[in-house]
Amino acid sequence: MHDHLKDAAAAADLTDEQLAAIYRRIADPKRPSGFEQAVLDEMERRHLTPPT
Repeated sequence: MHDHLKDAAAAADLTDEQLAAIYRRIADPKRPSGFEQAVLDEMERRHLTPPT
């Protein structure tokens, strides 16, 4: 069973730059893993624009 709360806590501990770096490495943004979804959610929470 996947622990979404642990992923959310781990993503919250990352810097903006770390979040952006992970975002760039997401292979399939339409089907992110649990941790990748936590990163996307954290970026949205911080009002960060995904890097281009």
